[in-house]
Amino acid sequence: MKVSVVLLSSVEAPDALSRWLLGYLRAIGVEDVKLTRDSGDYSSIGQAYSESDVVIVAGAAGNPDAVRVIAGLLGLGVEVNEEALNYVRSYYSDTLDVPEGLENLALTPEFSYVVPNERGPVPAFVAMSLTEDKIIAGLPPRPSEAVECFERGVQDFIREKTGKRFSATMTFHLACDRSTADMLADELSRELRGVFARFDLRFLGREGAPLTLTVYAGTAEELYDTMVAAEELLQKLAAQRGVQVLGGGISSQTAEESIF
Repeated sequence: MKVSVVLLSSVEAPDALSRWLLGYLRAIGVEDVKLTRDSGDYSSIGQAYSESDVVIVAGAAGNPDAVRVIAGLLGLGVEVNEEALNYVRSYYSDTLDVPEGLENLALTPEFSYVVPNERGPVPAFVAMSLTEDKIIAGLPPRPSEAVECFERGVQDFIREKTGKRFSATMTFHLACDRSTADMLADELSRELRGVFARFDLRFLGREGAPLTLTVYAGTAEELYDTMVAAEELLQKLAAQRGVQVLGGGISSQTAEESIF
């Protein structure tokens, strides 16, 4: 399966978001990933769609022009999605500073699956072709919101195709700075298939740099074996660099299948 990631010009911190998405996609079993930055005319979306099974367009959610391009490629119309509009209205319900044209933020291709956004006003969407086995996902432009939406819903459509239906997350705290933690994360992800390692601010505390490992597998047995291998490899790589592992372990474990 081939996945293309298209970054629109509205995306904030594109380098950080692309690094996160590429690492995540490879961990959930996508072998062929292509990254493209759109020049502003949305032509890269069509190019990506012609050569990919799945296209992820960061910055498309809440962008009416991008939504229309995506709908056209899929052979769909566009609509003000009621579920998306409810999320948008709920976000602005406690403020007097409500922008005009909230309906534009809720515009999606027809029949889209809407993914809630807990960090911002615009939900993501996943739209499917009626004639081909292809999907296009639209993410918000802010990295924190794009990550939230990808994890909450978009990833499930891809994991259904790759068979990585089981997952577990472990967080360790290391006696090092962020750059060293990033280096360890990159090396661990390269050496061990099915593992997405990253510095995760959500687990930042008083003790060291938080290194989070999410393991993906097709079976419960594979999940357990990979978790053991990931922890052993982290201990080995940290010791080679004189980095002490202060503590950590399994922060959450899902022995359940994804929503599919």
